[in-house]
Amino acid sequence: MKKMLVVLTALLALAACAPSDAELVEKGWVLNPTENGYVQYLDLPAPIDTTKTYKPNKDAEPVACKEGVYSSDCSSINAENLIDYMGRNDVFYIDLRDYNNYAEKHIRGFGVIPYFGLIFNAEAHTDATKVQLFGGSPEAPVATYKESVALLKALFPQDRPLFIMCQSGARVSWLMQILAANGYDMSKVYNVGGMGQYTDSKYAPVITDTAEFKLQITYGIEGLTRNN
Repeated sequence: MKKMLVVLTALLALAACAPSDAELVEKGWVLNPTENGYVQYLDLPAPIDTTKTYKPNKDAEPVACKEGVYSSDCSSINAENLIDYMGRNDVFYIDLRDYNNYAEKHIRGFGVIPYFGLIFNAEAHTDATKVQLFGGSPEAPVATYKESVALLKALFPQDRPLFIMCQSGARVSWLMQILAANGYDMSKVYNVGGMGQYTDSKYAPVITDTAEFKLQITYGIEGLTRNN
């Protein structure tokens, strides 16, 4: 796996000039128990690569990517280079697909939070049979429950970068609109694309492929207060 990962060994810890924990943290080192010491990761690029282009819709001509455009085509981290940023304990990795798709195939280290199952349904704020946290539209989400925003922030923590994927990247862009509308710092949120894009053999060691698993999932949310 290609990543700039430097591990301080026990020999360094024993050296007379070994830096203190506080000095290491100040210099950008991160404590990583799986590496049995401190590691230094690659610097994260800005989420949006403004040197790229994207198509606002399938019939449009390509235009330059810019801040506020959450298409996976504009992402600085994607199937080409995500492998360089895997296994970090300073990043929260999230898969927005349903549990059944996740069970069939996923990248190890990504936890599942179903977008359509739990986060968004356009009618959720007006239809009591829908359970999702938000209705309306992704760019102007309407909270279904008084606790919707608090739960959103519990599911998608704001204190570290978020690497988010789905099947094609579309659900991620919609979620990013919801996060932006709820005050998230979007310089920490990355659309890393869709599972269907991760076909290169370099990802084989980190992908779980269990197509034999077939799940039937029913989603529900209890104990919350609907806004209407």
